[in-house]
Amino acid sequence: MKKNFFRSYEFRLIVFFFLTWGFVFLSRSSLGYLLPTMVEDFDLNNSLIGQANMWQTIGFAISAPLIGALSDKTGYRKRILVFAVLATGIFTVLSALAPTFWLLVVIRFLVGASLGPIFPLIVAIMADSSGSKGIGRNVGIVNAGVSIIANMLGPTLVTQLVTFTNWQMTFVFIGIPSLLLALIIWKFTKEVNTKDTAASEPEQSTSSYKDVLKYRNVKIGILLSVFCMSSLWILYSFGPLYLTEIGLLSTSRMGFSMSAMGVVGIAWVILIPMISDYVGRKPTVIFFSAVAILAPLGLFLFPQTWVGIAALIGVGGVIGSLPPIFMNIVPTESLPANLSATASSLIMGLGELVGALVIGLSGTLADTFGLKVVMISGAVAPLLMVFIAFGLIESNKQKKKQKTSSV
Repeated sequence: MKKNFFRSYEFRLIVFFFLTWGFVFLSRSSLGYLLPTMVEDFDLNNSLIGQANMWQTIGFAISAPLIGALSDKTGYRKRILVFAVLATGIFTVLSALAPTFWLLVVIRFLVGASLGPIFPLIVAIMADSSGSKGIGRNVGIVNAGVSIIANMLGPTLVTQLVTFTNWQMTFVFIGIPSLLLALIIWKFTKEVNTKDTAASEPEQSTSSYKDVLKYRNVKIGILLSVFCMSSLWILYSFGPLYLTEIGLLSTSRMGFSMSAMGVVGIAWVILIPMISDYVGRKPTVIFFSAVAILAPLGLFLFPQTWVGIAALIGVGGVIGSLPPIFMNIVPTESLPANLSATASSLIMGLGELVGALVIGLSGTLADTFGLKVVMISGAVAPLLMVFIAFGLIESNKQKKKQKTSSV
């Protein structure tokens, strides 16, 4: 008799990790909402605000591959995940105690560094319980935690908290869920130890960047990550400014448009990985990379009409729904278990690092050539992803079996 899914360990993991990924990502994104309230306390200008966001992202990018490799070498997932979630909560709370701006930057760097390895570790743990048929669905649901908790509810939650308290207490309140979720994960999840598997395969007993770069899907994943995160950061960082300055929207209408994109994005973040369970990872990345072109292209061609806004709202969330496939699912399916976290975190880290640098470069381009050129860059990046994705080797085991049986 088949066990009820809603009472299963797999379902329990989905719930825990949905909440965890949503709240730890809110710890990261809350900085952007709170910095305007710190201007007087720290005498901030736009350059300093950019520095704070940049160093937090660099911390994320550096730690992801380093801690991912540590997880593969030790063979432990759960205990490192618990430590990372706990550290994210602790450093978020400590942000409230920063007496100077540059000490705040150091603490936020540590928040990013703590957060970096969390999603690759989540996927590695879930892959052990999901099976090949459900991993795309489960990863999509977990990633929806960002869309719902951090992107949809987060802005209202953070701004209301800071209105009734202050930025210091807001950091404290935002950090508490991560502390609680770290304890829940420790208490109610099982360790996934890949060390024994590695020991039975001597040629794969250690993990290093040299090892993972032998796999074509990792190299293709890095290229996809670089262009995907570049387009993502362009759309999310410059989209609001573009809508008000080029699209001539009021601030309130711009906010409504971005929120609407976030609501629709919840569907994309669940559906796209789920679709890849049925049609394969490679065709999903190719097709939806092409779809992702439409949002920045629509804004470039029709910035002051409903067409551009409709493109943003309708498919603006697609570009942010693709990373779990080539960053996490494909490496998990393509590599031995003792290499998967290293591969996923390397792909994620390099993409995030380039994405952080793209924010500054795009600002320079906008100052020189105007804001519209930024949207051209945002459309070219997913176009390049379409061609790069043809280099992927299909990793979905079900699709590979179907292809083999049809030959």
